[in-house]
Amino acid sequence: MEHFDEAAYRDSLIARGMEPGLATDVAANVAANRPRLLNKSVTKLLDTPEAMANEPATAIKAPSKTSSAPSAPAPKSTRKPKRAPQGEVSQKESQAKRDAVLQKTMEEVKKEQLSLFDIAPWDDDMRAIPNDIARTALFTVKNKRKPREALQGQPIYSYNQDVRITFSGIELRAEDDELVWQQMLEYSKRFPIGLPISFTFYELCTDLGWPINGKYYKKAEDSLTRLQASALQFQSSRLGTLVSLSLLRRFGILDRGKRSSRCQVELEEEMVYLFAGDHYTIFVWEKYRKLTPTARRLFDYFASHKQPFPLALDKFQQMCGSDTARAAKWKEQSKAACSELTNSGLVAGSWVNGDMIYCKR
Repeated sequence: MEHFDEAAYRDSLIARGMEPGLATDVAANVAANRPRLLNKSVTKLLDTPEAMANEPATAIKAPSKTSSAPSAPAPKSTRKPKRAPQGEVSQKESQAKRDAVLQKTMEEVKKEQLSLFDIAPWDDDMRAIPNDIARTALFTVKNKRKPREALQGQPIYSYNQDVRITFSGIELRAEDDELVWQQMLEYSKRFPIGLPISFTFYELCTDLGWPINGKYYKKAEDSLTRLQASALQFQSSRLGTLVSLSLLRRFGILDRGKRSSRCQVELEEEMVYLFAGDHYTIFVWEKYRKLTPTARRLFDYFASHKQPFPLALDKFQQMCGSDTARAAKWKEQSKAACSELTNSGLVAGSWVNGDMIYCKR
């Protein structure tokens, strides 16, 4: 088991804005419960649909018999009672079982004050993204000069056919929003899930590799506002339906205009479900954040698979939410993304052959 440094964990909580007394209590609680909890392996609770199917269904009691005198027989109806389709019944039962497991898991996470790092650990020079998000068009690569769309209940393309997402909010883009969200996951990973964390715009822009000036502080604030105002309806065979999940539950600025000004955010507690069961991808942040949006989205796809399966150009365009009109131009853009990805060192090689994109790790 990985050694847990209680003092270092406490100091990291204080450095992120937590009161020293609370930080001491949280660190002690995590240290006390960590061995038992990690041995129990909470992450496996959400590993597969089969695991959820093993949860016992609620028993239905048969009506009790009575010894009272029989009443006169009711007239027989010639109309057969309506029965719900078998598939619909099975689907509702499966969803009920998933809901029970999700609730049980979240109660355990809250009770033990687990952090995202306890469930999905990654090193500080790495970042992470859930696979079910990496393979969707949630973060687009549209031209930055084109105004962002305001979307309401918009279906989001997913390469995985069993994942369905609808989105409400201002369009999110890979150029900034994807990176800012990943950095929020990084800031939050060592805090108990659902606890507010704080940071400065200086820290955020530094970690993103953005210039330190008012323009980029405003860019960061706008992105955080979009992430907080987002609403996702998420459904998959693994998790069932998660209702109204926001990429950031809360965002605010404390002491705005003062030298002591700090941002404060909270992640949705349900965000942990997307990571549970090792359904996430980690990558080298320094290289990843320097990629252009199209090259980064290409890496999202290849890195989120154990085997880098070839990707059709038209599927990649859908995954990017690209509005490039001509297929020939998109092919050239994809070739450029392959070259950039290869030169980054994140993969051994990537190239286009015919209408398919290939990758070698």
